[in-house]
Amino acid sequence: MSASEPIGLRERLRIGFKLGLMTGLAAWCAYAASSLVGLKEGYWAAISAIVVLQQDLTSTRGSGRDRFIGTAIGGCAGWLCALVWHQAVWVYVLAVALTVFVCWLANISGAARLAAVAVTVIVLIPRGEALWKVALFRFLEVSWGIAVAIVIQLLVDFLERRRSSA
Repeated sequence: MSASEPIGLRERLRIGFKLGLMTGLAAWCAYAASSLVGLKEGYWAAISAIVVLQQDLTSTRGSGRDRFIGTAIGGCAGWLCALVWHQAVWVYVLAVALTVFVCWLANISGAARLAAVAVTVIVLIPRGEALWKVALFRFLEVSWGIAVAIVIQLLVDFLERRRSSA
């Protein structure tokens, strides 16, 4: 079946059910494991797993790569921005604009929006922790969610190949 062909209701239900289960499992695993290792905001791992998981491994990897790179760039930019922030909106706007520009310049435009989101989360959400910790832990939580989504996708693909060859 080509990508342009419409799929029938039965196939749509099958794919939707499978993707729903995979996404729920990935979100739960990412959140539960991040809580076990002491990450305070494990919901970022769950959110990342949900955002990254796609219908196939190639798409999941691409989405994961963009989120990983975007979070790394945005985390660094957000940390630097937060150091000079002092409620100056122009500093935040400049950080978001420069982050998007850098991603496009480096030919990783898929990471641009995610980098801008990372800047926003780090700069605009008030916290009592050191800024470097906020940026680092956001990166770790997001990275964990990405890893879990890819592992779930690999596991499901393995099981489907095994079932189809039996």
